[in-house]
Amino acid sequence: MPSSSKQTGKQPAQNAPANYAIGHETRSALLDAATEVFLEHGFRSARVQDIAERASIRLSAINYHFGGKEGLYLAVLQQHADAAIEHLPLTPPDPGLPLKERFAFVVRALAYRMLDTTSPSRIGPLLVREVVSPTAALDVMFERFTKPQAQVLMGIVSEILSADGKSAATSDVLLRAMLSVVGQCMMYRVGMPLIERLNPAFLQREQWLDEVVTHVVEFSWAGLQFMAKQRSKVAAAGSAPKAKRKAS
Repeated sequence: MPSSSKQTGKQPAQNAPANYAIGHETRSALLDAATEVFLEHGFRSARVQDIAERASIRLSAINYHFGGKEGLYLAVLQQHADAAIEHLPLTPPDPGLPLKERFAFVVRALAYRMLDTTSPSRIGPLLVREVVSPTAALDVMFERFTKPQAQVLMGIVSEILSADGKSAATSDVLLRAMLSVVGQCMMYRVGMPLIERLNPAFLQREQWLDEVVTHVVEFSWAGLQFMAKQRSKVAAAGSAPKAKRKAS
């Protein structure tokens, strides 16, 4: 008598794990290849044919696993965002660290996300490309990743600027301060061709990235401390009793 699998046309159940493994490998290979192509060319100029060829996988697999180029791009962004949160979180494992050490922890994570080419996450350069030439993925990634990450950084910046406990910084002040910190890390990414021409030896040093982190931390900390002192002076002046006007 024929087996039930032959009667129904279904594969034996023991083949399921093997099929899943093959599918997972295909998906991973496409994500890896797509990461490099999107980094090199951006979303609009990237060709799915090049991605499939680089992954050594049939072109139809992109539609099967991701529904098309847009779905593949969003999956790449989400994969690297998840890797950033896992491997380079903005929140230190010890929340009791002194404020400056927590700030340094955040800056290091931002810089390594943006500049470390060996990192499991390439979300920094991917999002730089996305911000310069936005697609529909920008709003999705803003809600899923950028917004909650920005809130972590703004929380620490707010602590620095309001260290006296007398007045909280406005949202405009926090935004400008946060962008000043992030912008320094981002400039090293977008300005890499200029850096290579201005000082070719700069990127040759083994510890160049850690040197950048130290600089951004010290430079930003000094600026934020100055802003905090100025805010304290303004708050103190505003709360001081006004002198009585002299009689004319």
